[in-house]
Amino acid sequence: MTKRQANAAPVDTREKLMRLAARAFGTQGYAATTMRGIADQAGIEAASIYYHFSSKEELLDAVMEHGAQSIVAHTRERIAALPPDADAEQRFRAALLGLMSAMIKYGDYTLAHGRRLAELPDKVRERQIRRREQHQEFWGGLLEDLRAEGRLREDVDIALCRVFILSTITSVQSWFNPKKGSAEKVVDELCTILFEGVRPKDARKPARRAQAVAS
Repeated sequence: MTKRQANAAPVDTREKLMRLAARAFGTQGYAATTMRGIADQAGIEAASIYYHFSSKEELLDAVMEHGAQSIVAHTRERIAALPPDADAEQRFRAALLGLMSAMIKYGDYTLAHGRRLAELPDKVRERQIRRREQHQEFWGGLLEDLRAEGRLREDVDIALCRVFILSTITSVQSWFNPKKGSAEKVVDELCTILFEGVRPKDARKPARRAQAVAS
């Protein structure tokens, strides 16, 4: 084994452990996941896992941090690839595609992030809440930019709109089927629904609402 390979081995093992732990935490929950079980899956001695992580809580926090950073970085890379004069809608579409692609690419980590906050240890939960708040602020900013450029109505509740969008995308693993259409096609369709609505343009308002207004 070369020196370079020897130096790379611990990193590879650490990443493998995080990936396996992410799936275990996501499918089994924190309490049911054990360090021994993860070590067994990784093919290492149970005691060896503590060379990389001092505790299960530290491992969980590393999984949460790595997953969050990877998803955010993937999303921001899509925006950074746009021309400097890209407008708010182009940035929003790029971010949406970046987030969806990240959720698909980092599937094991998104499973861990999907667990209820109440299941997490206190310190990990507090840090995860801060990460979510930062992510929400980022998307809130994109929506505010849309409003500033006239692509979002003034009366739209930004927080509710953000929940609608993020809830749809973060559940992508449960409904996305690449055989039925690409991520790009899905994002285009979602943006059409968001910006143009679902009601036919020539549809009349329901009669009962008209009567209520008239009365």
